[in-house]
Amino acid sequence: MPLETKQLRYAVLAAEMRSFSRAAALLRIKQATLSRNVLLLEHRLGVKLFERRTRGATLTAEALPIIAAARRIVNEIDNLQTRARAMRNGDAGELTIGFCSSLTAGDLRFAIVEFQRRFPDVRLNGVERDRCFLHHALHAGVIDLAVVTGELADPAVKRRSLWSERVLVALPEGHPLVEAERIYWPDLRRQTFVLGTQDPGPDLMRLMQARLAEPGFQPEVETQDVSRENVLAMVSAGWFLTLVSESALGVNHPGIVFREVHEPTGQARIDYGCYWRSDDTSPALRRFLGLIRERYPDA
Repeated sequence: MPLETKQLRYAVLAAEMRSFSRAAALLRIKQATLSRNVLLLEHRLGVKLFERRTRGATLTAEALPIIAAARRIVNEIDNLQTRARAMRNGDAGELTIGFCSSLTAGDLRFAIVEFQRRFPDVRLNGVERDRCFLHHALHAGVIDLAVVTGELADPAVKRRSLWSERVLVALPEGHPLVEAERIYWPDLRRQTFVLGTQDPGPDLMRLMQARLAEPGFQPEVETQDVSRENVLAMVSAGWFLTLVSESALGVNHPGIVFREVHEPTGQARIDYGCYWRSDDTSPALRRFLGLIRERYPDA
């Protein structure tokens, strides 16, 4: 007949307490119940585990390795139950976040660092790709959450507005605009820009065109299918200017000066949002979204 976990648990506790009565009291069960279950365990194993005396119970020589193994089994079961409970509550498990911005600075970095501090048993994975890839990855279940700029027009996913980041122009050292007190969009009209095809490059391109285009004039922008770091390398070489969001400030870029771009109403900014599948019931995702709501209640 199969062994029962409670029989192993009762035997382990009786061995530790050296008493059936004390073990039963600790478990808040009748001594007769504990004694009967230990007797069944002995019968199923075919081994006498305890020498029963008036003043208590002691292990037989044959019982020592059996109780040691039973203790390991009980501990593993307890750990399994604790782990399962933590995963149900979102305190453990795995969460994969897709993003298109730098993690060296900015709100996304702060949110991830805070989440790891609160839920150290949740394994966080990151996927950095463009918005189109992340959209498909979301539907395929490769990622649980996508943090991107712009909009994903998809009724199958849910969206929450997040933060906005300042738009900065990256200038090579020695550029005349470095000395300007403030830089406005019209100051950039005659400049030559390079933007990457990776996000948020396309959104910055649309923003620039909306602010600088006018009848008979389009801003001079070259797109390159290279990384953010290589775009900035072109700027430091003096070939172009570029636009970045403020999360790019987390890394030192020699030969480059970053300046805010201003509009009549204030600083130019770019908005971020997060997306997840409407049928995703991941507890870890629920925990992360709870943190987002807490940190950015007005988003």
